[in-house]
Amino acid sequence: MKSRYVISSEDANPYSPANHTGTSNQRVISRETVGAKYVEVLIGTIEKGHGALRHLHPNLEQASYLLQGEGLAEFNGVEEMARPGRWMLTPEGAPHRFTVTSEIPVKVLVVYAPPYAENPRAAVNCEDAPAALDEAGLGVRDDALRNASKPFAPKHSDGVHFSYALDLPEGTARHMAIFDARFDSGARVSSHTLEKMEQVIFLRKGSLAGSIAGDEFQAREGDWIFFPDGAPHEYSVSSANGAEAFVIHAFSFH
Repeated sequence: MKSRYVISSEDANPYSPANHTGTSNQRVISRETVGAKYVEVLIGTIEKGHGALRHLHPNLEQASYLLQGEGLAEFNGVEEMARPGRWMLTPEGAPHRFTVTSEIPVKVLVVYAPPYAENPRAAVNCEDAPAALDEAGLGVRDDALRNASKPFAPKHSDGVHFSYALDLPEGTARHMAIFDARFDSGARVSSHTLEKMEQVIFLRKGSLAGSIAGDEFQAREGDWIFFPDGAPHEYSVSSANGAEAFVIHAFSFH
C-alpha cells in the first residue's frame, strides 16, 4: 500500500492557474494532497509564447526551477533568460512575469511559502505598476551559486550531503530554504522530528525507504515525499548507487 506521504505527479489533477495563459499546473504538495500547512509545491507546463502575466504576491515567496525549456523572466523590472539548472527566487511583493521562448514547452517546479492555493487575495495583477524594490532581479545567479557554502552533513544523518540551492546571502528567502542533496549508497537519516517547519523531498535519482509518523514508505525517482511538522521520521537509501534530491524546508509563519 502506498504511503499517504508519497506523491507522484501522476496523482495530481491539472488546473489552469490565474494570471497565466497556456499553462497547466499540477499541485503535488498542498493541504489537499498531504495536509501541508506551510508550503505548496506544483509542476507547471507552459506552451511557447505563453506564461505568467505580470503580477506579485504580497505575503508569500515563490521559488522556481526549470526542468526543461527556456523563457524570458522579469523580476522586479529586470529581464533575464531562464534556463534549466538554476533556482530563481521571487521575494514577497516583487512584480514578476514569464514567457516561454523555446519550441518545447517549459516544465517548471514552483514552491510557494506560505501556500498560495490560488487565493485571489494572495495575487495582485500589476501590468502597469512600477518596480517595488531597489534590488533588481533577485534570482539566484551563477555568481551567488559559486559563493554558496560547501556541502555539509545535516543533523541526524550519515552519508548525506546538503548544499544550499536557494537560501543564499543575496536574495535570501525568509519562509523557505532549498538544498541540493546527495545521498551515498547506504546513507541514512536517523529518527527525529521537525520543529516549526515542514520538509519536502523531490527525488531526482535513486530510491529511498523509511517511515513517517509510523507510516512506512518507499519512494523512487520522480516521487515527492512530505514530512509534517512534528512527525517522527527516518529513512535510508534503498538504491545501489545512492540518490539525488531537492530538499525543501518551509518554516512556520505564525
